[in-house]
Amino acid sequence: MDLKAFLRTLPGFEGFSPPHFDAFASLLQVRLYSKGHIFISQGVPGQALYMIMDGAVLLSRTDELTGFRQERELRAGEVFGLLSLLDNLPAAANCAALESVTAASLPRAEFNELFDAAPPVGHHILYMVAIQLARDLQERNMSLRTLLQQQARAA
Repeated sequence: MDLKAFLRTLPGFEGFSPPHFDAFASLLQVRLYSKGHIFISQGVPGQALYMIMDGAVLLSRTDELTGFRQERELRAGEVFGLLSLLDNLPAAANCAALESVTAASLPRAEFNELFDAAPPVGHHILYMVAIQLARDLQERNMSLRTLLQQQARAA
């Protein structure tokens, strides 16, 4: 699949000007990953944002407070590793290829270059990071509430 055609299918990326869109595409690295490839490990800082072009990735996380494990399958068009773009934040989940996966990646260094080359795209990705942080915060709050309720019942 053509990278630019793929990017135009992603929500929020279709409206950028051609020069900004081209600058963004030029910073991405498209690669084929084999089944079992570990993209991100929970608790370890990630190195890049990934956009799945083809294949499937298993996103799994274990809440260290409750022990609750969540799993979700990601498919073509989905983005993961957004928090990897922020310096040295530990990843909230594991991401591993369930089958061979073609993905476009945006390493942290290239993300920083994006603000010079295509500021509107960089700002859009920061918006996506903010949404991810809000979702993670909501999940953490729910986990803490559940843990507190369990402890209150046990007391």
